[in-house]
Amino acid sequence: MVRLALVPGKGRGLLACEAIAAGSRIERAPAVRLAPADRAVIDRTALFAYTFVEPDRFGSDDHGCLLAFGQLTFCNHSEHPNAVIRWCEDDIGPWAELEALQPIAAGEEITLFYTNISEYSAGDLFI
Repeated sequence: MVRLALVPGKGRGLLACEAIAAGSRIERAPAVRLAPADRAVIDRTALFAYTFVEPDRFGSDDHGCLLAFGQLTFCNHSEHPNAVIRWCEDDIGPWAELEALQPIAAGEEITLFYTNISEYSAGDLFI
C-alpha cells in the first residue's frame, strides 16, 4: 500500500503505491512509551525525528514521547496533512495507527502535521 522513497527537497518520505480512501488505516505499528527523562536523552540523538509527543501531555514541559516502529515514522510534515496518527493501547502495549484523512492518490506523499514543530531545528524539518 505504501513505499519509502526519496522525496525531492525533503529526503525520505512515504508514498502511496495505490489509491487510498479517506478513513483507511494505512499502517498499524507497535510503539513504546518513554518517560520524560528518557525523552530528554532521545531528543539529543538522531532518533528525535522518529518520536511523537504523548498526545495527552502535549504542551507540558515534562512530557514523555512515543517511539513507533513502522514506516509511518518517515511521513514528512505538512501544514495541510492528508493523514493522522491515532494512538491506541491494548494488553500488548501502545500502537500507532496511520489513517488517511482524505483520499490519497497513487504516488502521492503521505504527510502528517507535527505537533512539536517548535522543537525542530530548520535543518530537521522540510515543509
